[in-house]
Amino acid sequence: MPNINFKDKNMLIIIGVIVIIILVGLFITKGRGGQSKDADSRESVLPDVELLPTVDSSVTVSLSADKLKQDATLEISNIPNGTELIEYELSYDASVEGERVPKGVIGTIEFDGEDPVVRKITLGTCSSGVCKYDKGVNEVRVTLKFEGDYGARLFEDIFKI
Repeated sequence: MPNINFKDKNMLIIIGVIVIIILVGLFITKGRGGQSKDADSRESVLPDVELLPTVDSSVTVSLSADKLKQDATLEISNIPNGTELIEYELSYDASVEGERVPKGVIGTIEFDGEDPVVRKITLGTCSSGVCKYDKGVNEVRVTLKFEGDYGARLFEDIFKI
């Protein structure tokens, strides 16, 4: 067995400590790089959100329902000049087998200049002339997107029916 003197032992210890420090540094750097990469991935997956200005306060919207709350009547008046299209979304919670479940209706109204616009909207689904109505609807969030030569404008409100 070769003889190792005290200076050689100290040198080996110093080299060992340096190697450990380098390995720990690489591990930490790699870990941070992975987190940053994940954060970048999450950012690219998130959808772009379009912020729209609200429609002028002169626009009036009402929503009422029939006695059985099977159909709702949406009425929109004082529609901005230049409007070509109104997209609507009615969202609400309905009772399904004793639980509250989110439901909704979407649609488009091609605006022909007739003011007010009145639409009867079924709160449920219809197929081949048979309708299945949503039950327990008490509150409806109405979201309207007005589109025209002025761009796009938004209206949102909650109606008790």
